Amino acid sequence: MSAPRIPTWKERLAACFRWRHRFMQVFGVPGALGAVTAVAAASALNTDVGLALGALTAGIGSVLAGYYVTAGFDKKLVKQLQDEEVGKGVEAAAGELQRAVYEAEPELRPILERILGYHGSIEGEFADGIDDPVEAILQNSRQDLTALRDRAVSMVKLHRRLREIIQQSDGRWLEQEVNRMQADLSRTPEGGVRTALEAAMESTERTLVQWRAAVDKQMQIRSVLTMIESNLQEFKLAMELRKADAAMGSQSSSAPEVSELQARLAAAGEACDELVGRSSVAPRARARVRPRA
Repeated sequence: MSAPRIPTWKERLAACFRWRHRFMQVFGVPGALGAVTAVAAASALNTDVGLALGALTAGIGSVLAGYYVTAGFDKKLVKQLQDEEVGKGVEAAAGELQRAVYEAEPELRPILERILGYHGSIEGEFADGIDDPVEAILQNSRQDLTALRDRAVSMVKLHRRLREIIQQSDGRWLEQEVNRMQADLSRTPEGGVRTALEAAMESTERTLVQWRAAVDKQMQIRSVLTMIESNLQEFKLAMELRKADAAMGSQSSSAPEVSELQARLAAAGEACDELVGRSSVAPRARARVRPRA
């Protein structure tokens, strides 16, 4: 996971005017110091001088505090802004997943919900703040697991788009048209009419081939989703078995080896890539060398 982006000076300047960030530090504290200075100077000198010194103190204090914040010296504010940005990203991602579940077709929605549930459960184990040797071994698989979840969401969206494409075209009508044109060609003599009929039949055949390809891909998606679900479930069970063995002090584990699990995750990702026509010649999972457990 990449490091959070460092806020720009404009974002740090805007934080000076927000109550939840640095408004009190930049304007409240210097204003209070200015008021104290004004009262002290007014009692020692006169009211006009006291007000002038108080305003000057508040102004200089606000300028110095604002520069300190805007220049990036306030590391606590930078960390706060970064955490807020990360939180917004997490909320946006969660909203996107919920929208994907809501928009999924009824026959695929339960599968997608189980996939998201398994992934969330696994991520919860990694993010619970309790580290153990098992999580350290399986840590390198988190990116593969997230990529697999994202691929499942993409597969569900692709299935919906293919359904719309298939419904817009009538495959049986296209097949009947091809048969009719073939029969007409056998009775049509050479000439312009035959040439036009041949071109029309070739175009209809290409459309029919594409329609059948869309149907085939749609049928494959459910199998790929089932494979993704099985891989996530297997990973979760293997993780729990390894943790149980570690807690019991057992050296022999009935869970698959880490390299075997990671190879299956990579194979599932490649299956998704092949389904949507992307090349998987050198995926990240192959390029990275992982230790065997």
